[in-house]
Amino acid sequence: MSSRQLIPWCLAGLFATAFAASAQRSARIQGTVTDSIHAKPAAAAPVLLTRLSPEPTEFRSAITDEKGRFHFDTLVAGHYAITFATPYLDSLHLIMPDRELRVAEGQTVQIDFATPSGATLRAAACPDLQPEQGKGALLGKVTDADTDQPLSSARVAVSWTELTVDSALHPVTTARGAMVAVDSLGRYHLCGVPTNTWLLVQVQNSDRAGSVLTMTVDAGGVLVRDLSLSSTAARSLASLDSAAAAAAHHDTTTPSLLTGTATLAGTVRSTSGQPLSRAQVRIRDARVLDYTDSLGHFTLTNQPAGSQLLEVRRVGYLLDQVPVELRSGRRVETTVTLARIVSLDSIRIVAHRSAYTDFERRRTEGFGRFLDEKEIEQQHPMETSDLFRDRLPGFSVEGSGDSAKVFTTHGRFELSGALGPCKVNVVIDGLFQHQDVNLVDPATIGAVEAYPGPAGAPIQYDRACGVIVIWTKRQAVR
Repeated sequence: MSSRQLIPWCLAGLFATAFAASAQRSARIQGTVTDSIHAKPAAAAPVLLTRLSPEPTEFRSAITDEKGRFHFDTLVAGHYAITFATPYLDSLHLIMPDRELRVAEGQTVQIDFATPSGATLRAAACPDLQPEQGKGALLGKVTDADTDQPLSSARVAVSWTELTVDSALHPVTTARGAMVAVDSLGRYHLCGVPTNTWLLVQVQNSDRAGSVLTMTVDAGGVLVRDLSLSSTAARSLASLDSAAAAAAHHDTTTPSLLTGTATLAGTVRSTSGQPLSRAQVRIRDARVLDYTDSLGHFTLTNQPAGSQLLEVRRVGYLLDQVPVELRSGRRVETTVTLARIVSLDSIRIVAHRSAYTDFERRRTEGFGRFLDEKEIEQQHPMETSDLFRDRLPGFSVEGSGDSAKVFTTHGRFELSGALGPCKVNVVIDGLFQHQDVNLVDPATIGAVEAYPGPAGAPIQYDRACGVIVIWTKRQAVR
């Protein structure tokens, strides 16, 4: 056979070998991942596949789509192990065990996953907790922010308010709270805390107390939150008690702001990923603040170590509060995403039915104070805080512009470390809590409901210091 005849035969052999290899890699694994806790598909969940045999070992990964679906194509027939993860499971430090399966040549295998239920997670975290709707667990580890060692002498305090109705159908608010000591490894468990309710959480150690953090345990029933405290940066319990006593007499004097040697740097972006300039960035209760540059970057120096709350605000965007863990002498980086406040221009009402059904329903219940669009326009407010400045009983206002704050004059719910007067929770469009009152232009407001205390305030909000719900203008419902 000549060399010219040999070349086509060699090419034919190569093509045959490649075709055979392609035929061998014709198996497929597909499936779904379901978030059982929140009763929805688990989108963007990583799925990991390992071929155990035949050797050599091969690793593959896939990401579920918006419907929780994933697939692996062109697989060699063999023995595989597959597992998945979700951000929620990662937060609980849970790793799902591998599931093994065999795939024959040309076969398509369906395999579906689901996260453990909320009841299962609660039972694992708190074995002695009786199954009860609306009850969950808060757990984690407490460390010394100066040494990174477990803070075995610390305590974790938590408080919240409950709203019930008495036999005469009158709302009754009750202060609830608990305190638990950590174990020798710094671990803590708080079982039986309410879900979907704002909790005030604070680390205490000896005569020192950290910043008060706000958090919620969602319907999953378990929240893992590691905490830390720096004895050099924290306030003394004595100073906090003095501040609480002064606040009870409506003395607005607050203790000196915190400092330290920690550094926090990061970037502020919009939901579309664009950097946001001129956003104000500060650690709550700390002395130093900064504004983002044209690239959205910021750097906060001389910050207190420990568990702190980062507040980011910009005109036209919702206030965001991000928990951060700072360490003395170290630099920590973070990224914050701000959501824009969407308000419609003034519109012509084309129907008689109200666009604010929650507002109208609660107005008929007889609690709180309510302003509709016409009443707001009659007051000619220059900024939204003017609606509460010496006009609505039960409220007082300090400052103006971005720094304006609304306080209740009906007292406060005590928690050591909750400094100064009792600041009202401002909610925008029933969704976004703890916002700045002047984030919304008064010309874009369609309705306001205000509760100077917990009584009668909507139970889904943090109402310990009262609630103001601002409804921006929207199309009326036909």
